[in-house]
Amino acid sequence: MYEKKHDDFFDEKTPGADPEKELLSMINQYNKPIVAGFEPGTKVTGKILSIGKQFAFVDINAKNEAMIKIEELANAEGVLNKNPGDEIEAYIVSSRGGEIMLSTVLSNKAGGGKNGLAEMINIMKNRIPAEGRVTGINKGGFNVRILGQKAFCPISQIDLKRVEDPNKYLNASLPFVITRITEGGRNIVVSRLPLLEEGLDAIINDMQKGIAEKKQYSGTVSRITPFGLFVDLGVIEGLVHISEVSWDRTEDLNAIYSVGQKVDCIIIGLEKKEPLRQTKISLSIKQTGGDPWSTAAQKFKAGDSVEGRITKIVNFGAFVQLCPGIEGLIHISEMSWMKRINHPSDIVSEGLTVVVTILSVNEAKKEISCSLKSLDSDPWKDIQTKFPTGSSAVGKVAQETRFGYFIDLADGVTGLLPFSNLASDKKESVKVGASIEVVVESIDEERRRISLSCGTVESRQNEAEAREFLKANANDARQTGLETALGAAFKKAMEKKS
Repeated sequence: MYEKKHDDFFDEKTPGADPEKELLSMINQYNKPIVAGFEPGTKVTGKILSIGKQFAFVDINAKNEAMIKIEELANAEGVLNKNPGDEIEAYIVSSRGGEIMLSTVLSNKAGGGKNGLAEMINIMKNRIPAEGRVTGINKGGFNVRILGQKAFCPISQIDLKRVEDPNKYLNASLPFVITRITEGGRNIVVSRLPLLEEGLDAIINDMQKGIAEKKQYSGTVSRITPFGLFVDLGVIEGLVHISEVSWDRTEDLNAIYSVGQKVDCIIIGLEKKEPLRQTKISLSIKQTGGDPWSTAAQKFKAGDSVEGRITKIVNFGAFVQLCPGIEGLIHISEMSWMKRINHPSDIVSEGLTVVVTILSVNEAKKEISCSLKSLDSDPWKDIQTKFPTGSSAVGKVAQETRFGYFIDLADGVTGLLPFSNLASDKKESVKVGASIEVVVESIDEERRRISLSCGTVESRQNEAEAREFLKANANDARQTGLETALGAAFKKAMEKKS
């Protein structure tokens, strides 16, 4: 929190002040006619004709010559720095009874004298800038000495941008406009915003045109937040969202940037608002260097082996940086042939350098799928040779599901034993973790699936042998004439079963 510096500004008393008389004088001055075409607030250019003791006379191509106090033509040390024949730019402060009074960006002396309040009302009404000095910090704003009077500037009216340190405005002499005068001049409110916003509309319109051209702007980091950087573009601020800071993954902006640091950026979005100072400008730093994904398809192709660094681990896999600005995803299913993985951190850690195989590149979606599995060590390679259909194998029961058991036959090779392929006399012996002898029923190499059975071969073989035995006995019985009613019934049952 900034330290408040107070100068007892609003405790000052103005001796001899008569608010009612000043207000009546002010009203009377406004009822007098003005010089047509030269209304108060008009900015004019003129040539100094002569310089007297109190006033200089200026030709502004009006019916009458204009006057300006010579104090307006002096420098900070009070030395006159203008001569007859010099041109000056000034504002018309008043034009009463054919007399035109001028003022430059007004100094504190310009509001002095008995007609000071009337001139200040003119200045307020016509938005004429006047120079004021910030003398202190008050609650909610600043104390300002302007035209010899005390005034107040709210903190929101001192700058277009957010004020981080009010103390930097102390003792600064700045142009203001008067926005309110009450209590006979005892309460004056001033603002810098109307002056700062002059020309802002044209600047914003130019920025809108520059979006399509990707025009670069130089700015200064004014604030750092968890969600991005605020960048001062000179007259207005823009926001660089954290996703637009770098093509690489960015976690802590404070580790990369500091307030006051110069950055180059482009405008990628602009939402014009009223008042103009509330216009929202979206910036990008990373797009000033081009999109690395535009050439990703040429750099990386399916089957390539690429060295990368693990940048982030999530539940479903790990992200690996393949080159500046380009990351690929290693899905958890692509991390190992040899074992079932519960979490990617079982295999990799952030910062680890790994060699991955590119599986696919989607340049439009900016996605690259990678694998840590080596093609040479694929346990499914030559699977028909290792586990021919009809052969027996010994495996380990890995998991029971609602439709059967997963059996690990080798590292990276798991088959399914459905309940329907499990003989009834073997059910008690099948437990998770137990070894079991199975028969390979079928292999689907493309989908990497193996169907297994247990005990059903013996059951089918015994049934076939029994059928042959009964068939042979039935033939013998017919030949010997010894076929019995019981034998006939048994034969009928077996024929029905077959």
